[in-house]
Amino acid sequence: MKKPNLISLLLTGLFLVMFTISCSKDGANGADGAAGPAGPAGPKGDAGTDVIYSSWLDVAFKPDTIHLAGGGIDTVGYYATINVPKLTSALLGTADVKAYINANDASDPVIYLLPYSTINGLFIEYSAYTQNIQIYSNADLTTYSRNGKKYQQFRYMIVPGNTQARSAVSVNWSDYAAVKAYLGLND
Repeated sequence: MKKPNLISLLLTGLFLVMFTISCSKDGANGADGAAGPAGPAGPKGDAGTDVIYSSWLDVAFKPDTIHLAGGGIDTVGYYATINVPKLTSALLGTADVKAYINANDASDPVIYLLPYSTINGLFIEYSAYTQNIQIYSNADLTTYSRNGKKYQQFRYMIVPGNTQARSAVSVNWSDYAAVKAYLGLND
């Protein structure tokens, strides 16, 4: 292999120094050019999902009782029913129905998604059926007012489905090749 001589190294070094100096930024930037014409409108997007939701609702709970053999009545829980006119049979089959409680007041909310339970035994659950949501708890969670503020209000949200998921029933998830083919994965 041929060794570079001293003159070619000096010339290369001089060239690099001159190139670096000549590329330094002196002077102000030029004015921005004029904007070009607007492009064509894009295609119409997919339809969005119209979420159905309630305002925060005052809910009155009723005792769930059983009659005892000795003639007494025992309260085993509390329930309330919220009227939801837009909750149809079709939505029940395709939508995600959620219920929430604001355990505090509107100015300082503490919101829990139902079902909810605590380690000290409180539980709140719900079920949805045509035009109604029923809430069940082991405590009376009736909305109440104190100092002009409402506590323990409830709300629901219904998120309609607009795209059906693929069925994964026939996929053997233990077989990598089958999973790869099903999901359309490349190696």
